[in-house]
Amino acid sequence: MKDMAEIFIRKARKSDLLAIQKLLSTYFLDMEGLEPEDFLLAEIEGKITGCAALIKSESQGKNFLEIHSIAVHPNFRGKGIGTRLIKHLLTSIDFSACDLYVRTTAPSFFEKLSFVKIENSEKLFLWKDCKTCEHFEKCTQYAMKYSYNC
Repeated sequence: MKDMAEIFIRKARKSDLLAIQKLLSTYFLDMEGLEPEDFLLAEIEGKITGCAALIKSESQGKNFLEIHSIAVHPNFRGKGIGTRLIKHLLTSIDFSACDLYVRTTAPSFFEKLSFVKIENSEKLFLWKDCKTCEHFEKCTQYAMKYSYNC
């Protein structure tokens, strides 16, 4: 098992594009208009083992932040990489938002990091794509929120 000290977190560069796309495709995710520079990467011994993006969003005049496209290479899951990425994001935010949101199929992971589930109806307020999604009533994604003490 890899030691947490061996996980290096860094900002992605344009040259990391293919590695990010390959990692995201493992989970049928794509970059959805994001740039490589929007991502944080986790590396072990120079190999990209995880990624996560933080995006600024707006809905009905309310600004908020969203963790987007988080993925850890299957061979490296359970080694603290996702936790390190999220904790790095939580401590490096320089945006005037009191809440950070995520849509996920792994709510227990985020609950360990002090995120709380929110009602499905709030998804309609926050994300335009939820309003038009034909699968909304049977959605497998949980919406979760992390609140800063603002």
